Amino acid sequence: MKWTLERFLTFISALTLFGFGIWLFAVPSALAGIGIALEGPTARIDVRATYGGFELGVSAFLFLCVARSQWTRVGLVASGFAIAGFGFGRLGGIILEGGAEPLMWVFLGLEVALTAVIVAVLWRTRSAPRAPE
Repeated sequence: MKWTLERFLTFISALTLFGFGIWLFAVPSALAGIGIALEGPTARIDVRATYGGFELGVSAFLFLCVARSQWTRVGLVASGFAIAGFGFGRLGGIILEGGAEPLMWVFLGLEVALTAVIVAVLWRTRSAPRAPE
């Protein structure tokens, strides 16, 4: 398996989502660190589903895209949309709330930067010839 920049970025996205998914499935109360209080089992179940299960499912898809060379570009597109979606939601939240704590701005900066890198890589490789693997 040849490690292209597309494959590497898809792998990093998969690994990141996997890590957060495992962590927040196992310890949903970790969200209290950013001001999200979970009051009761229903809240913890929903965090396990949304932050845990969903992220684990997406990471599994991305790992599959890394393993299958013909799916790598699709995985990178999916990663780009997911990260851009986080950024869009975060920016919308900041606007609607009239501001945010510094951590939210840091996350937004990372999401914008990562989305820009993914778009640049996809743009750069859109018509590049592919080497057989």
